[in-house]
Amino acid sequence: MTSFFTYPWELYDYMWSFRDARIESWNSNVTKGTFIIPLVLGYLYIAKVGGPRWMKDRKPYDIKGLILAFNVFTVLANLFVMCQMLRLTYVGGGYSFLCQGTGSGDSERDMAVVSLNWWYLLVRIADFLDTFFFVARKKFSHITFLHVSHHAQVVLSGWLWLNFGSDGQPVFGICLNAFVHVIMYTYYFLAALGPSLQRYLWWKKYLTTIQIAQLVVVCTHMSLPLFIGCGYPRALSLLSMAQILLGVVLFTNFYLKTYRAGGKSGPAIDEASKPKEQ
Repeated sequence: MTSFFTYPWELYDYMWSFRDARIESWNSNVTKGTFIIPLVLGYLYIAKVGGPRWMKDRKPYDIKGLILAFNVFTVLANLFVMCQMLRLTYVGGGYSFLCQGTGSGDSERDMAVVSLNWWYLLVRIADFLDTFFFVARKKFSHITFLHVSHHAQVVLSGWLWLNFGSDGQPVFGICLNAFVHVIMYTYYFLAALGPSLQRYLWWKKYLTTIQIAQLVVVCTHMSLPLFIGCGYPRALSLLSMAQILLGVVLFTNFYLKTYRAGGKSGPAIDEASKPKEQ
């Protein structure tokens, strides 16, 4: 390979040649690495360095109303993506739940699926606000390696899949992930309404378990193209499985540490809206 690719950018050009041709004509910065990579690096800097430094001599901001509005937006956005994606694929698009290859068609339905993945990436970018809320409220202890790495990884992988294979097999994981976000942010919103609802929110302790179960199910589902020839690239399946398994390890570690610390099991990610801290 070293004799074939004389310069690093030749390898980049070669890999980029496999990009989904359907989005090459899109005039969108979100699909470009020159936008996403600096965006993620900027997020990491603000989360771990710039944000805490800027807030050092400032009082925490009271942004409860803003967080409540963000909870509602996140629930509605994820619910929309899930329902629309199901309508276009498994429910009305003839997708196979078992194994579905990536498409290359430019029909109205095919382009709608790809476009919806673009919107879903924007929703995941908006999740960066969770971390910024921590910074604004000086809850720096919540900006953990798990929290930051998860948000950064989800955006990078979403960008990668958008460019190289966002339809087909990953659609199942997108729908399930959107559903889990609906559950999580519904809880956050209800809990923030006041103590009168606390007795109805007994299911809080299951949120992290749901997150781990989601990862296990999606990882298993993404492994199917390795054994079933349905047209989805095996390299993308392996890459997805590696990413998800890392998430399983990190989430499970959080789960076990939380139980050892006192038997509580709150959600591992997206905790910016925990009402007891507002």
